[in-house]
Amino acid sequence: MSTQQRKAAPRAEIERMADLLARNARLNDPLPPGTDFSPEGSKAVQDQLNALAILPHEHLHYLYLAFSAKYLAALVHALRAANRETQRRAVSTYIQILSLLPDPKGNPYLRRYLRSPRAAGLPNLVADHFVKGIDWLRPSGPGDLCTLHIHFLFYCDTQMGDDKRASIDKALRDALAGKLADLSAQPDFSALPELQRVEVQRLMGILNVLEQMPADYYLKSTQDHLLGSISGQEECDVCMDDDAEMLCSQCKAVRYCSKECQMKAWKEGHKRNCWKMLDGTGKDF
Repeated sequence: MSTQQRKAAPRAEIERMADLLARNARLNDPLPPGTDFSPEGSKAVQDQLNALAILPHEHLHYLYLAFSAKYLAALVHALRAANRETQRRAVSTYIQILSLLPDPKGNPYLRRYLRSPRAAGLPNLVADHFVKGIDWLRPSGPGDLCTLHIHFLFYCDTQMGDDKRASIDKALRDALAGKLADLSAQPDFSALPELQRVEVQRLMGILNVLEQMPADYYLKSTQDHLLGSISGQEECDVCMDDDAEMLCSQCKAVRYCSKECQMKAWKEGHKRNCWKMLDGTGKDF
């Protein structure tokens, strides 16, 4: 194997595992309406997710970035099409996978999706499933699902919600707060890992604060702060030059001021997380 092939192998292996997860989750071969995952099909997804969870953090991060770029739109489409009453395993699995994707701050593909009109209705859909009941599936858990709701609140357009204060409708926010209060009051809540408990409590606090603030001020100011802290959005991602008119043509997530800075970024690691984002039909998002 040549040096060039050895260098390319990690990226190829990451893409192979992302493709396998999509295949196991039936994103390329959608479940027929009313048909849930078989026990064997569900086990294939869960076995892979639990196997992935033991990978080094950096490797897992890049794998989920590749999955986000290639399959996030297809995953959301599958979730929208699924019925919790007849496809509970599928709904639970799709939300589980969503909850495992890296934070939008470090995941430009999830960030791009949540900030697009395509995300309309998704926060309400997931919140409704959460409130009415889904299965907790490892390596995800209630804390991870709370983190997912926090991503919706911090990155989605607040105008999506019925009262324009948040991307989740008012009645669903209230129901979500009640669900979290009930969850935290359960005797076995203290048995959850600390991070899971912290994220449940963090979402409870955020829901409480946003109701106390005028209009959508809290979420909008938080969103502005988060977006402003991500490098490469306005300035060059390498030298921080403000004159950065070159947008990466593949991932469309970072800007550069010159070909030299673009090549420097590519060699220093951008190639590991740079993917073309697809819209679920194989076309450019």
